[in-house]
Amino acid sequence: MKKLVVQGLLLFGVAGSALASGAAESGGGGFLIALFLGFFAVIVVFQLIPSLMVFFSVVKEIFAPRQTKVSEIVKQDEAK
Repeated sequence: MKKLVVQGLLLFGVAGSALASGAAESGGGGFLIALFLGFFAVIVVFQLIPSLMVFFSVVKEIFAPRQTKVSEIVKQDEAK
């Protein structure tokens, strides 16, 4: 039992000093993190371009003046 307590105290003592060392703040994975975020930025941009194209074409069609065919106008005039 005494041996288990000593091992536990040693484990927590080593872990505490390892967490307090600040090695995690050194930025060792900076390039990989930038690559990871850049990959997802490229995905977002490639999804954004077609969606903006569709959005603007829909807006253009909504606000475009309606064009009626000449044959429809003639039929309407003949019906009067």
